[in-house]
Amino acid sequence: MKDVRAYISRSVRPQAWLVVALAMGAFALGTQADPPAPEVVDAAIGQLIALDPALVKAKLDEYKTKADALTAEVTSLKQQAEALDQQTAAIAAQLEQIKAQAKALAAAFGEPEAPTTMAAAAPAAAPAAPAMEMKPEEAAAPKVTFQDHILPIFKERCVKCHNQDTRRSGLALDTYGTLMEGGSSGAVIAAGAPADSRLLRLVNGTEEPKMPPSGDPLTAEQLALLSEWIQLGAPVDANAKVAMKQEEKKEESAVFVAAEIVDGPPPMPEVALQPPAPELAKAVVARSVATSPRAPLAAVAGYRQILLYDLSTYAMLGALPFPEGEVYTMSFSVNGELLLAGGGQEGNSGLVVVWNVRKAERLGQYGEEYDAIMAADISPDHRMIALGGPSKKVKVYSVQDGSLLYKLEDHTDWIYSVKFSPDGELLATADRAGGLLLWQAANGRAVEALRGHTGAIHDMSYSADSTILATAGQDGTVRLWDTWAYTQIRSFNAHGGGVLSVDFNPANELVTTGADKLAKRWDANGKELANYGELADWGYSARFGAQGALVLAGSWTGRVSVWDVASGSSVAEVFTAPAAS
Repeated sequence: MKDVRAYISRSVRPQAWLVVALAMGAFALGTQADPPAPEVVDAAIGQLIALDPALVKAKLDEYKTKADALTAEVTSLKQQAEALDQQTAAIAAQLEQIKAQAKALAAAFGEPEAPTTMAAAAPAAAPAAPAMEMKPEEAAAPKVTFQDHILPIFKERCVKCHNQDTRRSGLALDTYGTLMEGGSSGAVIAAGAPADSRLLRLVNGTEEPKMPPSGDPLTAEQLALLSEWIQLGAPVDANAKVAMKQEEKKEESAVFVAAEIVDGPPPMPEVALQPPAPELAKAVVARSVATSPRAPLAAVAGYRQILLYDLSTYAMLGALPFPEGEVYTMSFSVNGELLLAGGGQEGNSGLVVVWNVRKAERLGQYGEEYDAIMAADISPDHRMIALGGPSKKVKVYSVQDGSLLYKLEDHTDWIYSVKFSPDGELLATADRAGGLLLWQAANGRAVEALRGHTGAIHDMSYSADSTILATAGQDGTVRLWDTWAYTQIRSFNAHGGGVLSVDFNPANELVTTGADKLAKRWDANGKELANYGELADWGYSARFGAQGALVLAGSWTGRVSVWDVASGSSVAEVFTAPAAS
């Protein structure tokens, strides 16, 4: 045997050792019997020695190629198996999500939960061991959470307006804490009770105003997730202990509700008004003219009294006394049932008075200022009155009890105009220096400062849908502002020497007047639609009347000119002095 090995070591090329080693290994692994006899081994070695090395190498390369191909096939099959496992897991997760959404929708609509197919089909099982009672702290992590599921929806559709900086309607949705705090109208999430959650009603369209206000509504999947999240107790994350809604009765937070529009005849005086006082028959500047949004009624500020005119006949109906002094500002409520007037004696006293239009009686007076009130308005829900003047402060009072609700002190000059938006969400305030500020009407929280005018802002008006605010500036421009984006969307030159008044009609047209003695009508793009000719002097107050069918413009002389919008012709004149009427 030693001679054989010596011969091999001398005669066999190094590549052949591999073949020998393989052969020896094959003998060792191929059988569990006794080792082969020496002559068998010698014969095998002899055969190996006789092989051509090139042939051996070719065979080895062939086997290696086959082995590599098999290895690649095994790797590919393994990858396919892993992909199938992942696809199976994803489908299972989607199925669970669909089942959860279906369950949440059923709960939201009050449908009883149906048994699962497997449970219904399963045969009766043998009695099981009593299950361990799960304590609340041992409950499984919630499947839908604010951080993982709800916040991404809000970021996509809501937080542009409802974030901690803008807080539209007092509501910020970009953090869990501010969401649960609620907005100007109170809480919007009732944990554990989707039907009692105002936010869900707003986004599913069952309550006004529908949200989002523009673009596509939330998808059915998003609504289902939001409903399920509330049903689960509105958890902030997977580690949260949910807070379910308390069963006991809670005091409801105030929610904005517009004042009722009464069925029947429009709000006109239903009693005889007292005639104007002869001693007050004095012409004054027609600085304040107000028109009812629902009736052919105009109020013209005279000397220490307010004259009411029927715009269907242009006859004077009578007077509402204002013995407190001169009237600087007037406005009707959105439903036309109330008339507000503010004024007083310069440098001495000021207040606001509210009348019931139908009964022509005073309902109350608000504010005890040490100077005349120059700007005032009443909120659409009849709950608040805002007023301002030379004090540079805006004060907001409760209509019900006259208490001061809040005070705004950010202006640096006299307050010239205040205006509630028709939807009750915003309060706009403007001053003599061109300051224009937006506030949350419900609580006085600052919303935005709108910069653009280079002089005093004399008047403001909202579009009927509250989305556009028009401002009249001493700089001669009318500027239009987007009340959702808080940006200027348009500016146009309207009157040289200053725009003193602006008003929207229901068709989103504007009427203006100013120091150039002209009254003009415009579309919402700033295109001039009509020029009603020269007034006797500066134009101080321009308003649409008879629900947009008329234009009224009051001038320095005390004369109020009236035009028909359709024909553009002059149809009447009324006056601040009763004798002239």
